[in-house]
Amino acid sequence: MSRLRRIKNLVQASFRRRSPERAQPGAPVTPVTVGKIGVVPQGGLAKFDAGGHEIAVANIDGRYYAVSDICTHFRCSLSEGELDGPILTCICHGSRFDVSTGEVQRGPAKRPVQVYAVRVQGDDLVVDVPSAS
Repeated sequence: MSRLRRIKNLVQASFRRRSPERAQPGAPVTPVTVGKIGVVPQGGLAKFDAGGHEIAVANIDGRYYAVSDICTHFRCSLSEGELDGPILTCICHGSRFDVSTGEVQRGPAKRPVQVYAVRVQGDDLVVDVPSAS
């Protein structure tokens, strides 16, 4: 990762909203088509806006995972980080998250990231986001 990219991300993080709290199981969701599968490279990440939710989508061996794009440690963009298998490393301070569960694998983050159900419909990526109350 370039040092300039890291610094840019740290500055932008100071203007981002807090990461969302994890949704309760069974909470109502709304399916949102966020983009095409071709946008997310094999072994890579892409950022999408899904109904006001910032989402990072990972492609691991053709299987897609969606998590909040906002790191729970310092609000950096997780889609700017590095993906090694299912482990996503934040560009800012090196927190690691498992994209399949959202759980913290290494700090400094202490809270897991929100995980969203994602599926492929044709060549579209559809993410289930919490419904507005």
